[in-house]
Amino acid sequence: MVFRSTKRGLTLAEIVVVMVLIALIALVGVPLLGNIFTARQEAAIRDLAQTYIWLGEEAQLRGVSFRVAINLDRSTWKIEVGDPNAMVFSNPEEAGEYADTIKDKMKRFTKRQREEQGLTEESTTPSQFDKLDDDIFITEKTLPEGLYFSYVYTPQYGEEGMRPNDELPEEVEDEHIAYSHIFPDGSVEHTVIQIVEVGNEEDPLSVIVEPLGAKVLISTDIREPTESLSWVPDEGPSYR
Repeated sequence: MVFRSTKRGLTLAEIVVVMVLIALIALVGVPLLGNIFTARQEAAIRDLAQTYIWLGEEAQLRGVSFRVAINLDRSTWKIEVGDPNAMVFSNPEEAGEYADTIKDKMKRFTKRQREEQGLTEESTTPSQFDKLDDDIFITEKTLPEGLYFSYVYTPQYGEEGMRPNDELPEEVEDEHIAYSHIFPDGSVEHTVIQIVEVGNEEDPLSVIVEPLGAKVLISTDIREPTESLSWVPDEGPSYR
């Protein structure tokens, strides 16, 4: 009696058909995956834009200052509340001068005297911000996987703005955290925030918050911070 195996391998034609099917699935799947990332990117940028509009209203109602703290290395952001008289610098030089002044002042006091006057390393920033005791503000938000903050501009960081480190620093204090402020009268610090997809840095989405009128815009272009104020004349009108 002869036993014949019921198993057989794939023919060359069958292998070709399988490969063609895999290729077709890949061709369809890649655009779909891209659409998913685009949708997440749009949702994230709209969330930020709506937050600025809402915070402008809340700042006036509560009589406080807010700031949006953006951790570019961890792709997270959160809202903090501070003194209504929060002072914000108009350029990096002013911020550096203020920090140097506080550090020099700290050197002239003993540790006990510094504690009595509330002088700490954090005093080198002009205003202290803390989380509000409110569920709305407690949660720190993280960008969807595959997206990150590529750039944040406010005047205090200069036109170069702030960008993430090449690698996540070992020390928390070395992480790049940018702050954007909202004031009690509803005005907002001039801010540009870009969100990009990993590997697709040429297609960012940006939130642009103009200081005059707290106008919030969404842009699909790589924007220079001065572009949103290009309409402002260099000099005021002359009167005769």
